[in-house]
Amino acid sequence: MFVCNCNGITETEVKTAVRSGVESWDDVHAFYGCEPCCGKCQCEIVETIVEHQQAEQADEGGIFGLPVFEGAD
Repeated sequence: MFVCNCNGITETEVKTAVRSGVESWDDVHAFYGCEPCCGKCQCEIVETIVEHQQAEQADEGGIFGLPVFEGAD
């Protein structure tokens, strides 16, 4: 499914760019050598970035990036 119709960027391509380390809406476009046009894709791209960042924080240890203490009494 296309996320950015102006530049032909798909949902899969957005996820690929985010996993590669881009951190902003503009960066996703730059990753594919283009620039944002109308802005209709901004919300969906930012949402994907935030979801990825939250998943990374959870993987690093707990909710909101806080460490998980195992065996605490």
